Amino acid sequence: MARAYPPDVLVLDSDALVHARVVKGKRGLQIQQAKSYRLPADTFEAGVVTPQLGNEAALAEALRRLRLETGRWDKASLLLPDSWFRINILELQALPENPNEAQEILRWSLKRTMPIDAASLRLAYEVLSRGAQVKVLVLSAVEKTLVDLERLFGAAGIDLVLIEPVGLNIWNAITFREPATTRDRLFFYVRERDFTTAAFRGAQPLFIRSRNLNGDRSLAQEIKLSASYLRDTLQTAAIENCYLAGNDVDGTLSTSIAAEFQAPVRTLSLSDLIEQTPADAGAYESELAACTGVFTG
Repeated sequence: MARAYPPDVLVLDSDALVHARVVKGKRGLQIQQAKSYRLPADTFEAGVVTPQLGNEAALAEALRRLRLETGRWDKASLLLPDSWFRINILELQALPENPNEAQEILRWSLKRTMPIDAASLRLAYEVLSRGAQVKVLVLSAVEKTLVDLERLFGAAGIDLVLIEPVGLNIWNAITFREPATTRDRLFFYVRERDFTTAAFRGAQPLFIRSRNLNGDRSLAQEIKLSASYLRDTLQTAAIENCYLAGNDVDGTLSTSIAAEFQAPVRTLSLSDLIEQTPADAGAYESELAACTGVFTG
């Protein structure tokens, strides 16, 4: 079911801020306007899990220009790179219905895998299933960074109503247009410095992982490792479809994924998702695809 959010969506990365205005067209969604604003290299500093805001003035200046060029609006969704979050799928003996009590249980469960104090994280979660165990999808990011961003955007007159990862919203945009299935599907979202791999059985996520590309292993090697893990641990032997997203991904990568998983690969194109593709959007098609996913998840 489509979600109701303000039409303005922002995608923030360490080197750019993208704004898109998404509206309903005659047959589907349209991107009414889109523009990318470059950020200086020192805008964010490396951090554990989530980068820290290092140059507030640089981001504030980009927001000032954005507001001058895009008219009057005061609410937006914010999408951040998958690598700025930890995404976990937990299986618990029980989870209280009370949100505060549930958060405490989830923080305790994350302590074993987190490199920092779980108390310093902001959590969002979704119960995937309840049975003998409770299966939960948990998103976490450093609270201080999120608070700093909310403060800066607020000072620019923008109330952030949603903060989510880019990759999950690309997946929302893809599956909204795909027929329902109970079979296994894989999703790859590739960026210059990191990539996300996810496996889904029907609508249920089995595995979601974002990894940095640090030069120790090539992307092809990382995909081979992911394939081995998925086959051995999750028994994803027969894949219905693989989906590949990323700006400027080439046919070599698609061929490598198809060979590794013995499954067809569909490379995402923004034109598959919207009625009309904005001019000069080629450099950030994936980010704009994620913007449409805000409304289809």
